[in-house]
Amino acid sequence: MKFFLLGFMGAGKSHWGRIWSHQHELDFFDLDHVIEKEAGKTIAQIFDEMGESIFRELEKHALHQFEGRDHFILSCGGGTPCFFNNMSWMNSNGITIYLKTPIEVLKERLRREQMHRPLISSFNEEQLDLYIRRKLEERENYYNKSAFIVESDLVSPNTFTEIVNRYV
Repeated sequence: MKFFLLGFMGAGKSHWGRIWSHQHELDFFDLDHVIEKEAGKTIAQIFDEMGESIFRELEKHALHQFEGRDHFILSCGGGTPCFFNNMSWMNSNGITIYLKTPIEVLKERLRREQMHRPLISSFNEEQLDLYIRRKLEERENYYNKSAFIVESDLVSPNTFTEIVNRYV
């Protein structure tokens, strides 16, 4: 039982991952937190000091550490599926779940959380809208390769149970 939660930042991956892992007695991990712990730096510091390419290498390394683990839910970064064949790797090593979230919902959530998200902290409303639209367009092909695609407005505590029942 290895589950990888995918979707854009603000989709609710960590929120639902924590709830579902508690309900099903699975370990919960946030890939960004794993990377930060290993690097001894925040994601923002890694991007600022080392650049995105190094971050993506660290991300791949952290992701592949879950190959030998079992009984977990991993909340992945929004870009995780888009690099180094990570999407294929996750589909081969567990069950992928895409929390598909409408752009308007993402904008509303991210506007509220903007100060806690270094990548978008300086964006005005127009820049935020453009960023979400462009990144989602780039990433949607990867996200859509997930074993399960769940509309975020339909997600509930029972959603994961339904997925597990289909899988088992």
